[in-house]
Amino acid sequence: MFFHLWEYGKYFFLRESAYSLQSPFLYHLYTSLLNYRKKNKKGNPVLEERRRALRRSKEYVQIKDMGAGSRFLSGNRRKLSSITRYSSSPLKYSLLYQFLCRSTPAHMVVELGTSVGLNTAYLAEVTKGDLYTFEGAGSLVALARNLLDGKENIHFVEGDITGNLPLVLKKGLPVDFALLDANHTYEATLAYCQMIWPYLHAESIMVIGDIHWSSGMKKAWETVKDFSGVTLSLDFFECGVLFFNPSVQRGNRILYY
Repeated sequence: MFFHLWEYGKYFFLRESAYSLQSPFLYHLYTSLLNYRKKNKKGNPVLEERRRALRRSKEYVQIKDMGAGSRFLSGNRRKLSSITRYSSSPLKYSLLYQFLCRSTPAHMVVELGTSVGLNTAYLAEVTKGDLYTFEGAGSLVALARNLLDGKENIHFVEGDITGNLPLVLKKGLPVDFALLDANHTYEATLAYCQMIWPYLHAESIMVIGDIHWSSGMKKAWETVKDFSGVTLSLDFFECGVLFFNPSVQRGNRILYY
């Protein structure tokens, strides 16, 4: 917890606004993102009512945690309201992911970490092709399936991501958008990135969640920023965003959101 607060303090003082951005690409992207969030500040009414219902829920679910665990939740039997509150992205980040996904061709979308399915639902709204969402906990997959019932382009992949991700990627399709929000460890994050990397292209965008969650995740973020092909990285504190377009001005920026 101390590390997380320390990192936020540094982020608070280093973050930039649109006025400091010289790159036309980045200025347009950033201002468009802020306008998109403002325009959609209430989110999808159906999904946000679902979010409120989950936060009120008194139900408990069995969780087989295959990741780094939770800072706020412990044990295998967890309250659904707590999972939604502490392990699901707030609306403003669901909108951030949705905006970035729609900024790509969005024919092949990969999400690592389904949780209760709220981010999945927002991504599904802008996915033009197939969305593969991976989750280790079967109880959460069942909840997400219920939320997303009827959406034929969403494919749930339950179980160990390390084993399942290569099976999906070997289909050979280029990955347009990838959201990594699952096992928050240095080793797992690098492994996932290395698996996805060969399938990225100039119009791809990759998002890594919780880059300041721990010293290991910060190390992973610093390492991945230097991977071959990365032209621009954006730090929004709760997540980091990577671009691969060679025509984009290179740099690493910390932005207010």
